[in-house]
Amino acid sequence: MIKVAEIERIRWRHFREGVSVRALALEFGRSRKTIQRALADPGPWEYRRQRQRPSPVLGPVAKVIEGWLEQDQLAPRKQRHTAHRIYERLVAEQEFRGGESSVRRWVREHRPKPRGTLTLPLAHDPGVDAQFDFGEAQVRLGGELVKLQLFCARLAHSTRDVVRAYRRQTRAAWLDGHVHAFSVWDGVPERGWYDNPSQLGQLREGRFVACEEFLGLQSAYGFRAHHCNPRSGWEKGLVEGLVGYMRRNYLTPVPTFANLEELNRHLDQRTAAEERLRRQGQTTTVGERLAEERGRLGPLPEREFLACTRHPVVASRGQALIRFERRGYSVPTRYAGQRLWVRAYAERLEVWDSRNCVARHARAPGVGDPVVDFWHYLPVLERKPGAFDQALPVRQARFPKEAEELLLALEERWGADRRRAHKEFLLVCTLHQQVDQVRWRAACATALARGEVSAAGRKMSTLLRQMVSGKVVLRRHPVAGG
Repeated sequence: MIKVAEIERIRWRHFREGVSVRALALEFGRSRKTIQRALADPGPWEYRRQRQRPSPVLGPVAKVIEGWLEQDQLAPRKQRHTAHRIYERLVAEQEFRGGESSVRRWVREHRPKPRGTLTLPLAHDPGVDAQFDFGEAQVRLGGELVKLQLFCARLAHSTRDVVRAYRRQTRAAWLDGHVHAFSVWDGVPERGWYDNPSQLGQLREGRFVACEEFLGLQSAYGFRAHHCNPRSGWEKGLVEGLVGYMRRNYLTPVPTFANLEELNRHLDQRTAAEERLRRQGQTTTVGERLAEERGRLGPLPEREFLACTRHPVVASRGQALIRFERRGYSVPTRYAGQRLWVRAYAERLEVWDSRNCVARHARAPGVGDPVVDFWHYLPVLERKPGAFDQALPVRQARFPKEAEELLLALEERWGADRRRAHKEFLLVCTLHQQVDQVRWRAACATALARGEVSAAGRKMSTLLRQMVSGKVVLRRHPVAGG
């Protein structure tokens, strides 16, 4: 096709220098018809195919492919023909001898375009809408590759994002994510946009019915929930786009963190840094738009909202264990056989009697050994010191460094008489419940420094009384973290 630069020279020669059409045709090696078109149209010219390119191999089966594509319009969306499947059927049913690339090209050009794919540009008023969703991502926690659930929220006007990681997408995780988002935004929008997550309720006759905890969240913070039509994620496209943006920009390549708390600090820092950015089409930064929007957001509640679910349980008489989500969790032995309540937060459990919290545990997913606390079973171990080595509470215990060293010193001192060593150590542990942990750890360190391990329990009891009365001041045995 003739280029614009050549057209410009032809037009210059004719209109400025008076060269004839016949002379220009000879000079440029073009037909007079082309020269005349160049003089009439300064370009650039569009290529127009005058006749359809022949397809001797694909042409005879084109009607068959058209029929399959028409039938697809009535088939389930996820069970329609791909170009590869069409090629396979042509080879098997029509003895097709052409290449798969030609079939792919034909399907791409002739497949019916889906209706309703166009969307309208939207404008969001300050303080009105926010969108919420969960996504998945892989990270390394403590050296192990794990798949985490990421709560994603975005204010529609300012586009201030909040992202928070959880091990599982539970109802408590949804509640906790909202509480965190409202705290970061320092206010509450009028309306939240959602899919229809089973953790927050269920669809009944085409209408989403929220669970009591989610209704309680709405009541406490004063907002309403709008649930999108099923399989219509584009209705909340801001947060749908955030899920992918977060994975590509915050977690690529797959990062490594010591624990979930460190990961969430990283996510908070990255989303806060976005306040300095100016989104496409905006004249002000995210932070500036957020400052404007905060004046329109609703206030936070005066009382803290408990982002948990509540479940009645009964502690077993034999082992003082409550059951929650196929796991056992210990409570102090004095509560064996009693009716209690579990407050299930996103990453922890609290066990309550009528007034007080009697036990706390990290929430453990799936089936496995009971999650037990050594201090809950201390009265039983005092009566049965011979079970110390095999006791699950001892194996799961994480004693302070000073207590670990004292236990090793006792076992070395008593040698084969491990029962005597463990009995002495359990006596030391009973003192833990009489004073604060800092003094108890300091007393363990002092007993080790003085070499007083043969009767550690009795001597530590005397030492602790002296510490409380102020007769002993420790200077050479600092307690890590105390």
